Amino acid sequence: MLQSILSGLEAGSWFSLLGLAIVVVMKAADVPNFAMAEIGLVATYVGTSLAAAGANFWVAVVVTLLAGVVVAVLIDVGLMRRLAGHGHFPLLLMTIGLSLALNALIGRIWGQEARRFDAPWSGSFVSIGGVEVSVAQIVTIVLGAAGAIAITSFFRTSLGAQMRAVAENRATARLIGVRVGRVSAMAWALGGAIATLAVMLQAQSTLVSTHSASSLIVYGFVAATMGGFVSLIGTFFGGLALGLIQSLAGLYISTSIEFAVALLAVVLVLLARPSGFTAGLRLRDV
Repeated sequence: MLQSILSGLEAGSWFSLLGLAIVVVMKAADVPNFAMAEIGLVATYVGTSLAAAGANFWVAVVVTLLAGVVVAVLIDVGLMRRLAGHGHFPLLLMTIGLSLALNALIGRIWGQEARRFDAPWSGSFVSIGGVEVSVAQIVTIVLGAAGAIAITSFFRTSLGAQMRAVAENRATARLIGVRVGRVSAMAWALGGAIATLAVMLQAQSTLVSTHSASSLIVYGFVAATMGGFVSLIGTFFGGLALGLIQSLAGLYISTSIEFAVALLAVVLVLLARPSGFTAGLRLRDV
């Protein structure tokens, strides 16, 4: 039972981090990014290539995070800003197209072989209550919580307020002196780094491949839905709850229904609270 709970919290941390990446970009660009998981996957494959070449683990981690930032910013500067004045629908379609293009690019460069991003603590276990618990699970859960706290604190700063102002109305934000281009790039950079961290942590516990992003993005959007695409706190706890529900459903019912649980969660959340379960915890309006 304890192992199932920890496994659920570990997976939930991946979902929460990806959901947070989606929400961060939503707060600045006001568009749901369906390519977020692929951005993290591209960067993670860069890291696995470095690790396979014998690079130091921490050097590979830093380069991986930087790769996620660079890919995200290039997408923002090269593509998304060109469509910013044409409404939400073209932006939404662009992110869907990007997810397919990046997935194909990964397959073209690295092939279809699944990979791991082994860490110094991979394969290590500690005993908790007589149960052997993977150190990788503990690291993932701790980093997920730390990331959520850091991002929530960031959006209480003046720069975080500027990001929300840009999402509300780019033209008005410019009039009050907000450097929209810089703010947008920083939001995409932050989202890319968070998404990369999510995929990189997943790759330390299990194999990742070109098929991983399609399911991970669904889980990330479920977590974001639970936070109403606004609340970082709701997104984080929504992802953890989803991971726990999936793990317990796999334990007591069948592992074959785990993905269906995510889809059912979306339906239930949209029916019960379309604005998310933490609508009352939103940050103040700009």
